[in-house]
Amino acid sequence: MSSAASATALRPAPGAAPREARPAPPADQPTLRSGTLLAVTGSALLAAGLAGTLLSHGGRRPPTAARLAACGSALLAASVLADSAMEHYRGNFRRRAMFAAPTAAAVTLAAGLATALTSGARMMKSALFGGSIVTGLFGLGFHARNILSRPGGLSFNNLFYRAPFGAPGALVLAGAAGLGAIAADRAAASPTLLDGRRRHRRAGQGLGLATAAGLFGLTTEIGLLHFRGAFHNKLMYAPVVTVPLTGLAMLGAAVDPEPARTMIARRALGATAALGILGTGLHSYGVSRNMGGFYNWTQNLFQGPPIAAPPSLAGIALMGFAALRLLERRTGARAG
Repeated sequence: MSSAASATALRPAPGAAPREARPAPPADQPTLRSGTLLAVTGSALLAAGLAGTLLSHGGRRPPTAARLAACGSALLAASVLADSAMEHYRGNFRRRAMFAAPTAAAVTLAAGLATALTSGARMMKSALFGGSIVTGLFGLGFHARNILSRPGGLSFNNLFYRAPFGAPGALVLAGAAGLGAIAADRAAASPTLLDGRRRHRRAGQGLGLATAAGLFGLTTEIGLLHFRGAFHNKLMYAPVVTVPLTGLAMLGAAVDPEPARTMIARRALGATAALGILGTGLHSYGVSRNMGGFYNWTQNLFQGPPIAAPPSLAGIALMGFAALRLLERRTGARAG
């Protein structure tokens, strides 16, 4: 076909609407700009932190184990708040239920900070942490349905590019850490030494098993997403190797908290927390390598590796440290 014929074929018919150079954006595109969303998310983090601080007046100071677990809950909730807000924005907030995760995470963040600062209002805090667990479980179901309902079902393509199947589990862990903090606080207030040790054992084992389960689940999601990135940086293997080993160490310490096992678990948790800090820096570097770097932050924060995800490793590590402290307190090895 000649160039003249091609031009004639591409020319719109008489009376027809002229062709546009690019398609119109979909009707369900979010009404907020990405920069506005990021500003709102940052404001929500600050507001939740302020609310938790203001709600902390009154009551005695919690023991160390309770503070560690509560800080772990708050850090996990902050990670979920930032990450879910961005990911659900990417999904255009097509369902109203997609607002539930960032909202529940903000409430859990405030409750976690308040629990770390004071022992008051345990029933209200327990209800809030329980709501976080329920919201996370529903999220797991929604994400699983999103994957399975797509053509191909449970395939790598859907696991890579559809709703991340394990992401809502962080909200479940945040609620579990908060309940563990309250259990540790109640154990410290036991009327007798024998009852206190029994409560410390139950709280420590429950928190330790929850930490191990969270680490195993996180390993699966990290491995899948790093596999999607083709492990182009050798450091991407570090969490895939370290995190499950930490889970095994925590499982062993929760079942039988002898000194050698708790020492190994503590060192493994320290390495996991360090990976959370290092991963945040590496993800930030990954964002900076996109075109425009942080000068184009309103786009690159959505396109690069999620900066808000690695801090969840440090949050789970705080849960584990709290569990070990409770288990050692049960044996009389450590006070508080």
